[in-house]
Amino acid sequence: MLLDTNEPRGFEPIATAIVLRTVATCYQMCHHPDDRALIGVGLFTVTPQDDGYRFASHGQVLRDGDMPALLDWLEQRIPQSGAIISWDSWWPVTRRLAALIDPALHPRTVAAIADPDGRWRDLPRSMTWHMEQAPVPAMPCLCGPAPHPDCVPELPAALLPDPAEAEHTMMREAARGWACWANSFGDFDDHEHPARRALAAFREHAGEVRQAG
Repeated sequence: MLLDTNEPRGFEPIATAIVLRTVATCYQMCHHPDDRALIGVGLFTVTPQDDGYRFASHGQVLRDGDMPALLDWLEQRIPQSGAIISWDSWWPVTRRLAALIDPALHPRTVAAIADPDGRWRDLPRSMTWHMEQAPVPAMPCLCGPAPHPDCVPELPAALLPDPAEAEHTMMREAARGWACWANSFGDFDDHEHPARRALAAFREHAGEVRQAG
């Protein structure tokens, strides 16, 4: 049975799954818009091509402590058409992005979050509870002894996960999230159903990626 949030809109052949990776910070950060600092973004894009599908993965992890750079990176890659797939990552992805983005600098992201055409498909926890997220340790407090000035998040690269491994894990997680969404449309008697064809192409793509790796 299809979920109420998915059934009215159906399967969308053009889709992008978005994963955010955050790192926990000390309690002093709780007065910030989002007290878990964003350290990475992963994308998995599915596009119909000829008689099949094209799959593309992208990932970016914080390297220099400049959080806006990640949001700028995402702004350049937010699709202007097709479904956007996300699921709970500490908070809903839309809520987390809304707390971080600058409307003047990230208009495409703002428009996607506003979801005027019903593009954003935020999967419920009941569908994605089994999704394994890349482990990220908590960031220690770097403010020094009290009294100290207002907390400013500092994320030394030496304390963050290995960028290459984190990006690979996030891209893999985004691909699994898209597959989870596509599978939510149930078992199809018709082998030509777009969701079934896309999943078959995805399995073939995943096998090729494993062989190449």
